[in-house]
Amino acid sequence: MGVAGMLYEYALASIGNNMMGSSHEQIFVIIGLMMFAMGIGAAVQRKLSGPVLDLFIAAELALALLGGMSCLIAYAAYGYTAGYEVVLYALALAIGFLVGLEVPLLIRINESHADALRTNLGDILSMDYVGSLVGALLFAFVLLAKVPLPQIALAAGVVSALVAAAGLVYFRKLVERPRTLGFGCVCVLAVLAIGWVYADRWVVSIEQRTYEDPIVFRETSVYQHVVLTQRGDHLRMYINGHLQFSSRDEAVYHELLVHAPLALAEQHARVLILGGGDGLALREVLEHPGVREVVLVDIDPVITRLASEQPRLIQANRAAFADARVAVADSAGITPGEPMSVTRPSTLASEYWSDREYDLASVRVLHLDAEVFLREVPIEPFDVVICDFPDPKSIATAKLYSVGFYRRLASRLAEGGVISVQSSSPWHAPLVFSSIGLTLEEAGFATLPYHHNVPSFGDWGFHLAWRPTDRALPPTVEAMRERIANLTRLHARADVLTPAVLTASFAFPEGWIDTGNETVRPNTQMRPVLVEYHRRSWRK
Repeated sequence: MGVAGMLYEYALASIGNNMMGSSHEQIFVIIGLMMFAMGIGAAVQRKLSGPVLDLFIAAELALALLGGMSCLIAYAAYGYTAGYEVVLYALALAIGFLVGLEVPLLIRINESHADALRTNLGDILSMDYVGSLVGALLFAFVLLAKVPLPQIALAAGVVSALVAAAGLVYFRKLVERPRTLGFGCVCVLAVLAIGWVYADRWVVSIEQRTYEDPIVFRETSVYQHVVLTQRGDHLRMYINGHLQFSSRDEAVYHELLVHAPLALAEQHARVLILGGGDGLALREVLEHPGVREVVLVDIDPVITRLASEQPRLIQANRAAFADARVAVADSAGITPGEPMSVTRPSTLASEYWSDREYDLASVRVLHLDAEVFLREVPIEPFDVVICDFPDPKSIATAKLYSVGFYRRLASRLAEGGVISVQSSSPWHAPLVFSSIGLTLEEAGFATLPYHHNVPSFGDWGFHLAWRPTDRALPPTVEAMRERIANLTRLHARADVLTPAVLTASFAFPEGWIDTGNETVRPNTQMRPVLVEYHRRSWRK
């Protein structure tokens, strides 16, 4: 019972994160609702009269059916209704209520078998708590990485149904309605079996309704839900339902993010890309002739595998990962251990190599949390650092925009080094944009904000950052602006970014990023204000 209850709770919370894209909110709210409803269920059971064994088995069957089908029901609400949040929260309350009935009813059943109340309570509660731990560990380290969320909930439903069946068999002489409950067990297990067989087909069909173009790839990793859609030559990537890039205009974003720091840094030999597992920023870095070594750190191996194996993404990133000299390692294989090749050159990749020299840069890909990388992996300083993280909409991503994170980043920056940071939209999210700049300054950087229109997203912003004490770089913001204005060449391949366009991107109309009368704060791990700023900005 404890294992199944924990699996229901975590699966439903993860579904909420995938659909709404706000992990801290949905996980906390759903778990809170379920705990609240458990208390209600525990209180209500006091008023339930009648045969306790029959009540317990019926409650288990109801929990098996509702909990087992909960993820599929939530997906259906997401695809077919506008009020899917209401359905999600209603499921959390209903499942929590049924879980809350379980233990008190079991304690009542066990009264005649235990010597004393304290023995009864100790036996049942200790087993339930142990089961909860087993369920949590099973979900986090085994199921989440290997089994889709609907099937996790369905498996938990089977566990609850088997608990009911075991109770029915063991107490068959004491149950008053054995035939009715036995028929119920058979029906519930049949529904769960049908759900297991057809779950993938149903989910794909439902999910397709939420996307404009046909889905060509979908996978849920330990960290996020990834979807690729394509119509003709137009490719889009979504993470947790939010658009990450469109092949029609991603070059605008990536050229600004990458070529601005490459053009202004004193040296370009060593480049660090934090995030960017889709290989699009890497594609731009490899366009620069001065680059000799690249380290790309992305926590999710699903993204880098997708970018190195899916033909549609290989076309978009121009086979950035397909070079046989690219190496990948997970967090357990950095020290010691030899890296392994991502893939060998493919026919598709050779299309992009025919007129190129690829003996300039070696690329190492690490599947590791960026904060852990900066804190624990010893490595030489970098000339250019590119921060290509998702927007700070959750605590997990907000920590990558914190004062402490940027201070660690400063310690990995070589003399004359420059950093670029994607900084959300200065028009739609001025609080987020301003806070990121203020956070960089709090960490000791001089900063210059810049922006450009990316049609799929609107006006999008970035920050350049460098250490003001660095003698190899202009000492003031005004001097850096003059250096930008004097640029005569960039190495952007798509010809979206020219020196004139880059210079213009540092100009903002008056009042463009006005935050009103609100005092904007820097973001820290202990006070992740960016999460609240992001929520308020994008929900207007």
